[in-house]
Amino acid sequence: MKITLSGKILRDDKITSLDEDQTKDKHKIISDTIPKFIQDHKGTWIKNPEWSDN
Repeated sequence: MKITLSGKILRDDKITSLDEDQTKDKHKIISDTIPKFIQDHKGTWIKNPEWSDN
């Protein structure tokens, strides 16, 4: 049995959208500089290859 939903549902008296674009985590840019260390997909901090001392 398949159950289909529209793009919006009512939950806790609030309308929630199920669109993929809105449910994906969006990165928040807090600085325009290139960071020295970044996290990989496992969450481990590694040196950013794009970073330089200049």
